[in-house]
Amino acid sequence: MGLTAALIGGASGTGIHIMTNAMRKVPLSRSPWFHVGYFFVGCWAGNKYVAVERKMVEDINQIREDKGMPPMVGTNAWIRYSEPQK
Repeated sequence: MGLTAALIGGASGTGIHIMTNAMRKVPLSRSPWFHVGYFFVGCWAGNKYVAVERKMVEDINQIREDKGMPPMVGTNAWIRYSEPQK
């Protein structure tokens, strides 16, 4: 998920810069170093989102455990909410 989130975030960051250039009606390729900069900022944001979401699920499971409820479980496709029971 980390690589996918980074690539999606990077593409979003570059897209944001191109969109702002289009709205300002300047050439899309103006300041190309910002394309690269926004790509890396988007990669960081994509990875940070995954980490924040994982932490949130762990906190929710801790609260549910304190209340005597079963942990939140989901599919193993994207985020594993909890480790498999052994």
